Amino acid sequence: MSARMQHAKVTLFPFVQNNRIGYIDRSGEVVLTPQFEAEGKNKLPLANAITARGFRDGLAPMKVGRQWGYIDSKGKLEISPDFDQAGAFQEGLAPVRVGDRWGYIDRGGKFAVNPQFDDVGLFSGGFAPVRRDGKWGFIDKTGEYLVRPQFEAVTGRRLSQTDSEHGHFAEGLVGARVGGLWGYIDKTGTFTINPQFDDAHSFFEGLAAVKMGDKWGFIDRKGDFAINPQFEEVGGFGNHAAPAKHKDLWGYIDKKGHWIANPQFEDAYSFFDGLASVKFNGQWGFIDPAGIYVINPEFDEVGDFEDGLAPVRIENKWGYLDKEGKYILSPVN
Repeated sequence: MSARMQHAKVTLFPFVQNNRIGYIDRSGEVVLTPQFEAEGKNKLPLANAITARGFRDGLAPMKVGRQWGYIDSKGKLEISPDFDQAGAFQEGLAPVRVGDRWGYIDRGGKFAVNPQFDDVGLFSGGFAPVRRDGKWGFIDKTGEYLVRPQFEAVTGRRLSQTDSEHGHFAEGLVGARVGGLWGYIDKTGTFTINPQFDDAHSFFEGLAAVKMGDKWGFIDRKGDFAINPQFEEVGGFGNHAAPAKHKDLWGYIDKKGHWIANPQFEDAYSFFDGLASVKFNGQWGFIDPAGIYVINPEFDEVGDFEDGLAPVRIENKWGYLDKEGKYILSPVN
């Protein structure tokens, strides 16, 4: 379960061959041959690579030796590898780590916000979450605090396979934890829904998942329950449907809490780009918002659809599918 925010549009997609990263375009044509270092001894999982290494704002983070820099869409090293860790560009800035401190650089590689934070997230709507001295707050693009660090955690989760972000504002609110309980703050840092929940996700399509005791339900923006807590686990709404777990199996509910697809899946994720990934009999496939298979479960692992493509794995080979189930890039290892 992880955060999902609206990223800058992907222009190129990463793939791994012989432990090297290359890039294809939307049509599946290889734009950059595999030449860039993949992390570690194992192949980089493409389910994470779309977000972690895909091109955003025309640049992609790339590891060169032990340091990180950024390449452009022609494979040219655009920003020198001067960083210990690097994230994707979003709204013109990218988080980078120097030593044990995080800051933000612009597309020219210059610091817009000097390294000073223990942890950070991407910018969204002009806000970025930052942690300092164990507390979370939000800054603007100059590094000025919009909401001073005061929260134990901030979050924005939706059942996604591709990325993991720290909290971000969704529909004007973000979940924040104080005293071990979650509520929701606005962009001034004021609680509009008081801390009272044991866990919380972001708002999607007007509803947010919250946990009371050991059960999950959904609240509206006033903090009233739209769907009473009754599920073992849930994900965020997309295409007017949300994954929900009941008696150890996953199905999909509508905004009244009625089942669209009865619990039958071993695992399930939120809808992205109009399709949701589900696991049945140990294999992954994709369904539409009516709960009907669009792509049958025949893969060992998949990622979410984004810009019309999804990464899929068969044994140790990764490829890309379009929304009709046709290979844009046949699985390679």
